[in-house]
Amino acid sequence: MWQLYIFLAVLFMGFNSFIVKKLVKNVKPNVVMLYQFLLAAPLVLSYLFFSQGEFVFNPFLIFIGMGYFASLTCFYIALNKGSLTKAGPIWSLNLLITAVLGFIFLKEIIDLKIISGLFFGALSIYFLREEKK
Repeated sequence: MWQLYIFLAVLFMGFNSFIVKKLVKNVKPNVVMLYQFLLAAPLVLSYLFFSQGEFVFNPFLIFIGMGYFASLTCFYIALNKGSLTKAGPIWSLNLLITAVLGFIFLKEIIDLKIISGLFFGALSIYFLREEKK
């Protein structure tokens, strides 16, 4: 069942990146971020309420929010200054960092398939670089 959720997450994030690229031509990236968070907060709180989830405060969650905010802000600025077809795939290489941190700190297993996928992901940066004229 988790595959459905990850597929939907990828679909929504891809659509979101496309919409942001269209918006940052005429609107500053920080304004886009503001609207995104203003619209997301009530949706997240309503999900928490209807799923009868427990609202727990943990100071570590502040760092997660700051990291996510910094990541998206930098990504939106990159979209403002560059191409979606180059910035999007490169930004997705955050999976490299996720995999390495999962291996080091969470003792997750990295097999040959995962290493191959990470290698080809990193190799994509080479193919997506700007052509020098």
